[in-house]
Amino acid sequence: MVEKTLILSNEDQEGLVTTQECLEAIEQGYLELGQGIAQELPRRRIYFPRQELKDHYYWFNEMAGIVPGMNAMALRVDSATVNVTTKRGNARFGFPGSFSGLVYLYDIRTNELIAIIQDFYLNPIRVAATSAIVTKRLARDDAKVMGIFGSGTQAILQVEHNCAVTNIEEVRVYSTRKERREGIARQMNEVVKAKVVPVDHPRQAVEGCDIVTTATNSNDPVFNGEWLEPGTHVNTMLGSDGFLSRRETDDTTVRRSDLIVVNSKESIKLDKQPELYPPLMRGELSWDDIYDIGELLTRRKIHGRSSASQITYHNNNVGMGIQFAALGRLVYEKAKELKRGTEIDGRVFMQFDENLRAVRDRSFLRR
Repeated sequence: MVEKTLILSNEDQEGLVTTQECLEAIEQGYLELGQGIAQELPRRRIYFPRQELKDHYYWFNEMAGIVPGMNAMALRVDSATVNVTTKRGNARFGFPGSFSGLVYLYDIRTNELIAIIQDFYLNPIRVAATSAIVTKRLARDDAKVMGIFGSGTQAILQVEHNCAVTNIEEVRVYSTRKERREGIARQMNEVVKAKVVPVDHPRQAVEGCDIVTTATNSNDPVFNGEWLEPGTHVNTMLGSDGFLSRRETDDTTVRRSDLIVVNSKESIKLDKQPELYPPLMRGELSWDDIYDIGELLTRRKIHGRSSASQITYHNNNVGMGIQFAALGRLVYEKAKELKRGTEIDGRVFMQFDENLRAVRDRSFLRR
């Protein structure tokens, strides 16, 4: 028995793991899922109107997954207030104020809660690593130019992780605000060996690019699918949940894609996700045209792109518990090794046979 539960703040996790370690952990999680070894519960969310605040909702978010090869089960839960506003006719989604976001990490052999991990630090890493393991298999081997939409932490991590699995020499950054794209380009140049340059028009982050990745907070398509050139690989990262319909790519991108991979096909249907669910319902796509990451990694149904001219598309469409199980276990082991975090008595989270018998005898048999 471990007898201790490790509490890890976001600050405790900083610098614990390398990009390569994150890629390997995420890949193991999806490989085991594709092999039928790992298990996953689909993401679920609750939006409850805050009567005292217009356009505000209490938001509960949860997902769970088991990665047996890492002896890990994770339950990720978030409790927050979200607000939905309209700007220039477009709905926007925000998280005002503080929130609770935790990953509960369990040892599946002993049933113990071995760690409680704040999820803000892990969250963007697992998204970027997931995109990169697909890029590794779907982008052309000679890919040299990457276009990135976005100017936040996720954009930086997408560039870092995608460059780690390719031979990208140039990254073109587009964001709607000039000062933001110039600033983020300077930051990216400190992170990757590739030359990172800001561009003034979204078309410049698509045309001539071998990889196009979106990392935005937009609810509407950020580029025209007609701009895509043969052989391009596309990554998107917004996973609409059915409450607020959000998408980063247009119908043309979907129509022109020769190969489509998603994190979870099940979530397309559960959340009626706007990028793929409508064309499926219209009969423009078949469910057999879409593959899970696990099917790509195991090579059971697809082996990657079949020609250099194919347009491939990865819709990073939903957060998954296996991502947090894999990364959570990695971070936990590194934190233990480096003595990071705060340990508390883990026995308070366990129910032992002898205690249960005593409670039963006191509370029920003596009535």
